[in-house]
Amino acid sequence: MAGVVAFKPIYLPQNKGLGNALKEALANCSNNLVARMDSDDISAPYRFEKQLSVFADNPKVDIVGGSITEFVGAPDNITGERQVELEDAEIKKDMRKRCAMNHVSVMYKKDAVLASGGYLDWYYNEDYYLWIRMLENGCRFANVPYPLVNVRTGADMSARRGGWKYFRSEQTLQKYMLDKKIISFPRYVHNVVLRFGGEFMAPNSVRQLVYKVIRKEHKPTAVSEALISQSTKKEKVEYPPFSVATSVYGKDNAEWFDIALDSIIVQQTVKPSEVVLVVDGPVPQEIQTVIDKYTEICRNIRGGYSSK
Repeated sequence: MAGVVAFKPIYLPQNKGLGNALKEALANCSNNLVARMDSDDISAPYRFEKQLSVFADNPKVDIVGGSITEFVGAPDNITGERQVELEDAEIKKDMRKRCAMNHVSVMYKKDAVLASGGYLDWYYNEDYYLWIRMLENGCRFANVPYPLVNVRTGADMSARRGGWKYFRSEQTLQKYMLDKKIISFPRYVHNVVLRFGGEFMAPNSVRQLVYKVIRKEHKPTAVSEALISQSTKKEKVEYPPFSVATSVYGKDNAEWFDIALDSIIVQQTVKPSEVVLVVDGPVPQEIQTVIDKYTEICRNIRGGYSSK
């Protein structure tokens, strides 16, 4: 069972945005299997093991994600669950209505992503744009039927998902799908009108309420609660090495960043062989201290003992 063998911070002199940061991270991943992670979310301990199992059972699958839970304040204060379709055909059908993969939850094949054009800059929709191009390129999608990541949310998140610039980004993406004949004109009109009302016309307070309504109530099941114990008790399986691609920038919260890295490096039942971290522009000392901490932790794991 491979442990973490490398923690690779890559420092960019100026902030260039998430799309460019992820493009840089992916270029520096040495494995074909790459998992995504944000700097303020928390991955479930069984996350990577369950995704690797899907790839092992279905070699033709190019990307595996899952649902996400959302919380405000404390991680156990879960406000809802963003569920997704599970099978390739249903995911592609759902993609015509919304972003059908939770970006923070995915693990994908690097060669499939690059063959589809890789990450390209698109305001707050780098992921949706990539999934659409992967759909065009014939990639196969899958989602597991339980949450993989616990995501921080609140008023700031809903505010970022509103305004004219955000709506224009979504509208232009819908136009791209229309031009590529992925969606029909009636579907295009429906999607754009829905987004105009929710993203531009609605005030942030209303948008928060809408997100709360459309999220599913999170009800932990016996299956999901048993996932960790199953992972630790069953016979160990040799999985292929994989990378984690993530980024951090100056305005991120250092404490949240620390918790996020802990969830993907220390807590996982199957650890990545490398974590590629793009430091997107100058960061304060608090964030640099977290980077130094996990550089040492990974060095210790590589040396044969855990600093947990």
